[in-house]
Amino acid sequence: MRDDRGGLGRWMTTLVALGMSVACAADTARRPPPSSVRPVVPDRVAPAQAGEPVRLGRLTYQGGIEIHGGAIGGLSGLSVFDGGQRFAAVSDHGFVVRGALTYDAGGWLAGASSLTARRLPGTQDKTLISPGDSEDILRLPDGGWLVSFEGTPRVWRYPPAIGESGTLPVPVPVPADTATSPPNGGLEAMALFPDGRFLLLEEGEDDGVPERRGWLAPSLPATADGWQRVTYRARPHYRPTSAAALPDGGLLVLERYFSLLGGWGSRLVRVPAAAVRPGAVLEGEEVARIGPPLPLDNYEGLSVRTGPDGRLLVYLVSDDNFSPLQRTLLLMFSLDP
Repeated sequence: MRDDRGGLGRWMTTLVALGMSVACAADTARRPPPSSVRPVVPDRVAPAQAGEPVRLGRLTYQGGIEIHGGAIGGLSGLSVFDGGQRFAAVSDHGFVVRGALTYDAGGWLAGASSLTARRLPGTQDKTLISPGDSEDILRLPDGGWLVSFEGTPRVWRYPPAIGESGTLPVPVPVPADTATSPPNGGLEAMALFPDGRFLLLEEGEDDGVPERRGWLAPSLPATADGWQRVTYRARPHYRPTSAAALPDGGLLVLERYFSLLGGWGSRLVRVPAAAVRPGAVLEGEEVARIGPPLPLDNYEGLSVRTGPDGRLLVYLVSDDNFSPLQRTLLLMFSLDP
């Protein structure tokens, strides 16, 4: 979701108009790589803390990077795959960013290379809206991809070579009542469970109401009738921006908060497997809030994988809104059982 709330959104849009025009210009097939990738170093208060692990709730920091400069930004969805060696992310301006991740000798996330950004192709049906406002990306077992879009709620299925010439998507039927979603609060998060069930969550409006609409299908639906309603209950004034299915059938959800006075806030919530069923209210336990000594920012994308030692590894990416006041951050954590 773009940050366009009232006066702040208009101010930021004016401030970075030139940067956005460069980042979103025309239908070039390939964008230039960023100028640099920097490590994210925790902001320690005391020198004695230097050797101590950074823990946020049940998360332990395992390294991170800032992608700085160039045309890559606005990242709102994330998928880390191939055992953590590669990633794909979508920009809320309709680009897919891909690259390789590198780790140090201790397994900490340390760098990224071979970064590309390509515009997402549209469908062959010219009556459908062109790609834009892409919010989440999910890799399928066959190597293909699902991308969710917010402004006009839809989910498109892309082949493995997403973003390359000729990789046209196929629309996935979405619930009919997504047509009533708010323009800046529509389909946001997707999750594919180990048993094939597929979940969609709506971001909703910043109205203080904790309940958000969701839809659960027993598999990728062939028709718009193949969905059953669920409700996701967020913390008041927080909104779900990404989700990831866990190996045990549970769900990890990234919630985001923003206010003019309070700034950014993000938290991770774990929903137990038994709660993920048709008609249920999905409400979980907070496992962490993202903040100091790590940077606060607009974290929107989430991906989870199992590490070589069996631990769950959690990746977060931030959407910088193409603003010089924000950053594109990719952080990695281990999650306690």
